[in-house]
Amino acid sequence: MGGLAKQKGTKDEDQFSSKVSYNMAINILRTVVMALFGFLMVPYYIDQFGLATYAILPLATSISSYVLAITDPLGDAFARYTSIAIQKNDMGLANRTYSSSMLGMMRCMAVLIPLVVLISLASPYVFNVAGSAALDVQIMFAMILLSSLLISFSACLGSVFMAYNKLYIIYASKTVYCVAQVVLVILFFVMHGASLPLLGASYVIASVLMILIMAVYVKKVCPQIELSRKNYDRSMLKEMSALGMWATLSDFGTLMYIEASLIIVNVCLGAAEQASFSIVANMISMINTATSSLAAVSVPLAYRYFANRDRKGLVDTMTFFMKFTGMVMAFPVAFIILFMPQILELWLGPGYENLYDMLYIMLPMEISFCTIRVLLTVPIVYVKMRPVAFATAAFGILNVAMCLVVLTFTDLGMLGACACWAVSMFLLKVVFYPLYCSKLTKTKKLQYLTPLLYSHAMFAIVLVIGCLFNSVYVISTRWVSVIFAFVAAFIIYFIIVMRFLFNKEEKGMILHFLPGFIRRAIER
Repeated sequence: MGGLAKQKGTKDEDQFSSKVSYNMAINILRTVVMALFGFLMVPYYIDQFGLATYAILPLATSISSYVLAITDPLGDAFARYTSIAIQKNDMGLANRTYSSSMLGMMRCMAVLIPLVVLISLASPYVFNVAGSAALDVQIMFAMILLSSLLISFSACLGSVFMAYNKLYIIYASKTVYCVAQVVLVILFFVMHGASLPLLGASYVIASVLMILIMAVYVKKVCPQIELSRKNYDRSMLKEMSALGMWATLSDFGTLMYIEASLIIVNVCLGAAEQASFSIVANMISMINTATSSLAAVSVPLAYRYFANRDRKGLVDTMTFFMKFTGMVMAFPVAFIILFMPQILELWLGPGYENLYDMLYIMLPMEISFCTIRVLLTVPIVYVKMRPVAFATAAFGILNVAMCLVVLTFTDLGMLGACACWAVSMFLLKVVFYPLYCSKLTKTKKLQYLTPLLYSHAMFAIVLVIGCLFNSVYVISTRWVSVIFAFVAAFIIYFIIVMRFLFNKEEKGMILHFLPGFIRRAIER
């Protein structure tokens, strides 16, 4: 009987883990779609609005990040409790956490609506909007902020998919959101001309569509889950909100990095300089999104190991995903640095040489972020977000202070803002996170620093080889040439990394995460 139970448990574990590959595949597809649209829409918006007016859009999305900093951590905290309850097969507790989180998030959104209205009304008078009509700017801000609230609400629905390791449903829904938003804005512009309010409307409509899709699939994945007033538990909501509060403070601290730098550059240097800085910030954001697509698949596994009290499994999984994510992302970041002139000219056209030095400062720091991104889940899993909030806020305040001093008292301009960001990110990501997470998981202090060494070493090796290649042959400024070079070189790089830099146990983990039919075919 015990053997049968163990066999069933192993089978369930295999089925749960095998969904990692589906999650990663759909999330990579989502990331490619988002990166492609993000890549193409920047020059499209600049062409439609002009560079100065385009700068308003990154400002609006940056401000929406501050609203998301309130709601997103609450959604993540709620998802933690619902996921663990479902994985423990306690549907009574799961329904209480689900109903409490949904109703609690609705209340939070209702409280934030007046703040959204206030920010929207003030936006044209606080920021440099380059002569755009005040009402148009206000409407766009209001709609983008409302869209952000709706996206945060979807996190409560996503907790069900996370519990069953079916994150691919979330990623597919977000892909639909991205495609719908772009299609709508192009249709609106073709039919009515370029308009900031219509741009905002595309965000809202796409958000509603995404929530409807997720709501339909929640009942298909978990028919037992139900949203009911009778399941509302005030004490449960208070407990979940306590974790969410510290996570919110941590997210606010995060916004004192690139988002705060963007606003400071706008206020201190003007809309034109901020527009250039926002292009760099957009590229950093795309890299972060790609990193998150790889790291996110580890989250359900972390919750599952924690629910099963398997500390070793948790540590091994986090270490593996750090190493895998860091080394995979090391290549594209190095590729951007090596072929920056071709990439920027193809993306934006000629005349953006002033962006080179900013990217040379910021992109190497992204390697650390790419590697450490996996660890962001650990403090949430252990409900130990207070030190994270304090550290994030402290280094964020340092970034803001340094940026203000540099822009006010020196002539470094945007390069100074980039350097301040890099220093503060180094202290948070490379110094604080690995040491704190090793303490939480009760492992050796260097446990999470080793993957950083791997990713930075591979980044350096690719740069050296790329520089040697550039000294012999220069790739032409054509999309076909750049894309072919990237794909061919990445395939070679990936094969070498998988062959020589992952040990037998790590290769076994990769095999374990593959779908059952692929694993059986390989094992024959």
